[in-house]
Amino acid sequence: MEIKPWKLNKAARCAHCKDATIHSIIIDRYKMKIKCRDCGFTRFYNFHVVNIPKRR
Repeated sequence: MEIKPWKLNKAARCAHCKDATIHSIIIDRYKMKIKCRDCGFTRFYNFHVVNIPKRR
C-alpha cells in the first residue's frame, strides 16, 4: 500500500537566518524534512518505527 507524504506549510522562526517566515514541511513514512523558504536552510529527521506486539 502506497502512503502519500504530507505536505504542510507553517509560519515559524528559522534556526539559521532567525527570520519569521513560512517553512515547507514534508512528512513521509520514515522521515521529515523542514525547509525555510527564505534562506533554504533544511533540517532532516528520521523515524525508527518499531512494531510492538499486542498483549495476550
